[in-house]
Amino acid sequence: MPEPNGAVPTVTLTIDGHQVTVPRGTLIVEAAKRVRIEIPVFCYHHKMDPVGACRMCLVEISPGPPRPQTACTTPVAEGMVVRTNSPMAVSARADILEYELANHPLDCPVCDKGGECPLQDYTFRHGYPTSRINAPRRHFLKPIPLSERIALDRERCVLCYRCTRYYDEITWDQELTADHRGADSYITSQFGQPLRSIFSGNIIDLCPVGALTSRVWRFEARPWDMAYTGSVCSRCAVGCNVTLWERRNQLVRVTSRQNDEIDEGWICDRGRFEYTEVNRPDRIRVPQVEGREATWDEAMEALLDGIQGAGHRLGISIRRDVTNEELFCLWRLLQGPCRGARVALEGRTSLPAPGEDTLLIRDLDCARAIVVVASDTADDVPIVNLRIKKAVSKLGARLLIVHPDRLDLDRWPEAEHIRNRPGEAAAAVRELAGHPLLQEGPVAILWGDGRGSEDTRELAAAVAELATRVGGRSMPLYRATNERGALAAGLISGVPDDLEGCEAVICYGPPAPGRIPASARFVAVWDLLLRPEHGSPDVVLPALGFAETQGSYTNLEGRVQFLHPVLHPEPPLREGWEVLCELGQRLKVREMDFVGIFQLQRAAARAIPQFAALASPPEPEPQPTPVLYGPARP
Repeated sequence: MPEPNGAVPTVTLTIDGHQVTVPRGTLIVEAAKRVRIEIPVFCYHHKMDPVGACRMCLVEISPGPPRPQTACTTPVAEGMVVRTNSPMAVSARADILEYELANHPLDCPVCDKGGECPLQDYTFRHGYPTSRINAPRRHFLKPIPLSERIALDRERCVLCYRCTRYYDEITWDQELTADHRGADSYITSQFGQPLRSIFSGNIIDLCPVGALTSRVWRFEARPWDMAYTGSVCSRCAVGCNVTLWERRNQLVRVTSRQNDEIDEGWICDRGRFEYTEVNRPDRIRVPQVEGREATWDEAMEALLDGIQGAGHRLGISIRRDVTNEELFCLWRLLQGPCRGARVALEGRTSLPAPGEDTLLIRDLDCARAIVVVASDTADDVPIVNLRIKKAVSKLGARLLIVHPDRLDLDRWPEAEHIRNRPGEAAAAVRELAGHPLLQEGPVAILWGDGRGSEDTRELAAAVAELATRVGGRSMPLYRATNERGALAAGLISGVPDDLEGCEAVICYGPPAPGRIPASARFVAVWDLLLRPEHGSPDVVLPALGFAETQGSYTNLEGRVQFLHPVLHPEPPLREGWEVLCELGQRLKVREMDFVGIFQLQRAAARAIPQFAALASPPEPEPQPTPVLYGPARP
């Protein structure tokens, strides 16, 4: 607990001769990181409750009993002296590793975890130099398909229980369990059913060995054979931070990259696995005019011929992950020669632009009560769903749900669910002002559009009234990746637009709201792939995927984040903003002859206040500082 003056009480201890001061309650394993000392762990993870299952973190502590103790479950104490490299600690860790390796197969040459496997690293740094085990090892059927995307190799499992604890503590899905007991224990899915959770892929990253692997990425590459860069997920409006992995100019893997402001190191399965489109051999790579390959000049001329004179009958469908830079170029076109064109955004909600004091994702950690209205957060904004679960189960927030259907948040036994009739969420919200759960703030209100069933203008007014009366703040839950950016640029409003009646249509990505109108006499498709819903377009332009694109997204809380492409598109592929700038120049739009994307970003920052962050892109992230390790072996 904080002291009366608000300060957090601290304690001072010594670890391997290094004095360190940390908040009271800090675990020894976390305190050691402050002085760059590695204490090896398998079962411990800083986002889950400690259990001390693997015993890999054994250290010597004084004052205390003359035996090794687990650093992952022991909190620090004033004057404590911790030795991680004493003979007792070193031999204890080596003994534990010997037990872990007793039945572990020598799969390193073919294991997908090879090269980034803690078990490999700890064996070299902390294990005995030779094995004393020559008895037969246990064998299981391998690999076991837990789902279409995840495989389990039980022979490699060290029973750290990270995966089962993740399902219990973080996602509340409880799809994995440990079967049998003692030395016969093994991990399995509940009742042998395939994993269905949209968060299942995180167990691949959590697994400290190669027991859980991706079937999408299986046997594709080794870590040293890939290049990687940090970027932003393109699958929804949350803006999770990810790492993109490239081999031979193909995107071969997407993994999580921790940002505690947003995702806390988790990503959903859409972000982890739905990236293969960019590698498709049948993707569009050259422009086409009337079904034949053409040059960019021919395609742009045909595009101009098709849209000129359309005026109010021009429709522009833009993909959900359009960048801020592309939005700015479209804004310039709509201010000039394309004035009056109708714009539709793929996968968007009907939510209006937010108010000034919008709730941030990180603010959920401080909320005493959370109200979720007209949104299935697990589907709409998956990682926000996990943040709600953390606030409720670990931080003590109360949960109130307003939705017609049963949701996965109902797994929390103390959640209160008000089942309104579809379209009547606003009335239900107005009745919440005196609710006892909301009398002690701060209150966080998260609201959606009921998948189009709600009058969002009325619901917005009801949410604003409730926030004022209970002293809370709200956050609209947009679905399209850069819906917040499109609202900021004024390209869309709170009412979704359709393109019915448009005679000329530019379709950037899959058509919104699902089909190209029958009224269209001219259709230009600009996408990675030709899709059935595109029909037979007059002009086809090749587009880039999110792993090839420079630019930025604005997430649902208004945070501008920058994309860093890991793939290098080969000509004639071109950046989206370059294509739009050329279109603007051909239409005689002033100031669309940008030399590069940085010049464009500065212009966008001046023109649109919500894009001000584009004026100062962040510096590249520094490489992590190497950890100082102790002696390799006893």
